Amino acid sequence: MLNAEQLKQYHERGYVILDHLFTAEEMDRIRAIIDVFDWEGEEALKQGAKGFNNIPNQINFTCNLARRHEELEQFIGDQRFVDLTTSVLGGDIRLYWDQSVYKRPEAKKDFPWHQDNGYVPTDPVHYMTCWLALDDATIENGCIWIQPGSHLQGYVEHVLTDTGWQCYFGEDPGQPVPLPKGSMVIFHSLLFHRSTPNQSDNTRKAYVIQYSVEGAKNPVTGKVFDNGPLIAQDGRALITK
Repeated sequence: MLNAEQLKQYHERGYVILDHLFTAEEMDRIRAIIDVFDWEGEEALKQGAKGFNNIPNQINFTCNLARRHEELEQFIGDQRFVDLTTSVLGGDIRLYWDQSVYKRPEAKKDFPWHQDNGYVPTDPVHYMTCWLALDDATIENGCIWIQPGSHLQGYVEHVLTDTGWQCYFGEDPGQPVPLPKGSMVIFHSLLFHRSTPNQSDNTRKAYVIQYSVEGAKNPVTGKVFDNGPLIAQDGRALITK
């Protein structure tokens, strides 16, 4: 899936953009499933439920979706994800984490610069984040921004803010990553990234799927992560339709 030039960019710049990796029909089907879970979560927030970084009418993170719907479990084990992850991480790959992120028009704050490792320590430190646009992600509706090459700094200490953990407070605005529907950016878990406010009239919808090597653990507790299925063993896909 990744050619030599893309692999070089991933290692040196920390990311690769994959345009129209999935069809509009695939995205419509996946988005329709996730919409239901998001609506349930949003209604719960309005009734007083709490969720880290979740704000009613602004931004909603809905986690562990692959464990909640058979078709989503099949989707995260798709051959395209197997090819991408095994080409970078090796032959034995497990789902590390998955969540939808729906940023609504009322979301007027940046989601701050962070590394994904800033939320949970991981050993080995490197895992792959796949940020998939379920609809068009634009500068206007709050696409993500990245700082290419920032992963080469290694892990950076984070500070907890009122909008999440933050690792960078400088003046570099970064590079926007607008993505057409069905397109995806993959990036190193140490890459600095953020998202900007949604200034549009529509909800920005993304599915964030992360993969690690089999056996990855929390170095503080020693517990091996088990947030989803093994999707590849010896480079071969394990989840089939």
